[in-house]
Amino acid sequence: MDVAEADRILERSPPDALNRAISTVFRRLLANIVLEPENPKYHVVREENKFIRDALNPLPNSVVEFLFAGIGFKRTQNANSETIYVFAGNTENIKEADHFLSHLEDRIEKEQRKEAEMHFVPPETKVNREREERRQQILQEIQRDAEKRQGETTGSELPTPINIFYPGDYTLVESLIEKSRRTLLNTGRVRNFLFEGRHFTLRRMVHGRVYICKEGCGTDFLEAHWHLFTGKNLMYSYVAHLSPDASTMMHLGVEHGYQYNSLPGTKNFRRTVHFSAKRINEANGSLEYIEHPDRPSETCIYCGKPFSELFL
Repeated sequence: MDVAEADRILERSPPDALNRAISTVFRRLLANIVLEPENPKYHVVREENKFIRDALNPLPNSVVEFLFAGIGFKRTQNANSETIYVFAGNTENIKEADHFLSHLEDRIEKEQRKEAEMHFVPPETKVNREREERRQQILQEIQRDAEKRQGETTGSELPTPINIFYPGDYTLVESLIEKSRRTLLNTGRVRNFLFEGRHFTLRRMVHGRVYICKEGCGTDFLEAHWHLFTGKNLMYSYVAHLSPDASTMMHLGVEHGYQYNSLPGTKNFRRTVHFSAKRINEANGSLEYIEHPDRPSETCIYCGKPFSELFL
């Protein structure tokens, strides 16, 4: 799968229909294989499945065939002469398919943005207007957040582990912040995520665990959290768990991707969209988990801070 093949697919396909097919069909098929590679029910897809048929109907048959083949599904027939697609790929195919689907999505988004801009006023006016609209929205969100916090009841009792983080969990490990950063920067692929990261925090995982660890880390372990900004209005959120003395990284958590939508006339305009959740094996770079929520969100899933503050 290369650029020329992507060009042919984009030329033959309605952009909205192709984008919808990628997110609702082909991404989900990949995710099922990644999450449960040995589950046989995810290895066979019926061509006449109503959901899949409706989603793929606007696309040319040649494009459908190519996309199925690209993610490792071979077209064949079962014992009842029914047309089915059977997964015959491997882990490497899945990684390549994920990159190719991302390339198609990026190309579609760029074309949609270009087309939208053609129907608006000159670029400099459009940029200034978008910047002012964004500034006003951020100010409004900050004001609403401040009013909400002010209206919340306060008390002297310790916070519960269920809903909020305890400030003491952060202050007790301030002396380990730099050591934890060095440990993470010296840990394989994590370096790429952290090197230009912002809002780095470290805490002892005693209270309020929004991120419930499934790897067996105890409450004396450390949790590092940070955000990485790449491109316009694009942010990734990370956590990593470290040993109690910050000398060893235990594991990396799920990477969550968010993007503020500033494109007029599109779904979730002027909202921040949670567009991806994936986990990469920090040792070998393999894709262990991937999901595309594609839904608006107000706060970071890990620290709970509103995007109106984080994007400033």
